Amino acid sequence: MARVIVVGSINQDVTVTVDRFPDPGETLSGSSLTYSLGGKGANQAAGAAHSGVAVAFVGAVGSDPSGQRLRSDLASHGVDVTHLREVDGPSGTALITVAASGENTIILDAGANASVTVEPAKASLFPSPADIVVLQAEIPAEANDAALAWAHSFGARVVLNLAPARPTDAAFMARIDILVVNETEAGLTLGTPTPSNPTQAIGIARALRALGPEHVMVTLGADGAAWASGSEAGHCPALTLGEAVDTTGAGDACVGALAAAMALGKPFVEAVADGIRAGSTAVLAPGAAPSYATLPRVTRR
Repeated sequence: MARVIVVGSINQDVTVTVDRFPDPGETLSGSSLTYSLGGKGANQAAGAAHSGVAVAFVGAVGSDPSGQRLRSDLASHGVDVTHLREVDGPSGTALITVAASGENTIILDAGANASVTVEPAKASLFPSPADIVVLQAEIPAEANDAALAWAHSFGARVVLNLAPARPTDAAFMARIDILVVNETEAGLTLGTPTPSNPTQAIGIARALRALGPEHVMVTLGADGAAWASGSEAGHCPALTLGEAVDTTGAGDACVGALAAAMALGKPFVEAVADGIRAGSTAVLAPGAAPSYATLPRVTRR
């Protein structure tokens, strides 16, 4: 049975709600303080699991009280945490502010995520050619490089969510099977302005495809996503399923569902549509992984 294997970050999300974001030097009163599971890797693993596939997670938590709580929380989403190891020091932490509009700001402290490596998992975790391995940029670049080589040695395909955007070795990028970025990350990766509409985003997706990835998805928030695959490219509109409550984790739900769909054998363009549907669903509830309970299951072809 095909799986999604996520090698990535796991954080404690500390979230507070405000009417609007503060200006520099300004203090505002907030409300609804919460502590919950987060981190792009953990969110994407949870998103894939709720989409209906088996998921294994490779990562690290700290020796602080948050570590055991994060392990338990991720497992509660149906994710295999056998390869989530504990290291000395604090767990990763994300400080999140959510405005009344549903938009958010996030400040990250990597914590244990700086120690993530695939090496300990190699002795007992063996991808199959049907598996999808998912990476992000919240763990060290060398960890991603090793994970890419490991996945490809078994014939598995690799999704890179280059978030947050960072300089990436051209040879590494050329070996990625599926690249996912948002419009801002796409512009930063190419050194071009952020696309302002879907037509421009399709051109950006083609340019990213020219760097080597077989498939590219550029997420556009309320405008859906642009994609490029082989010589083809296009636009997948967003879905309006209700009022957006919190956009935190919507992109990660999208990546998780995309990976799940591809593990189930769906073509890339159909997987893009599954990702958009998951992201459009995730914004209807507060939080990142906590909002995934109602994600639609991806169905096989």
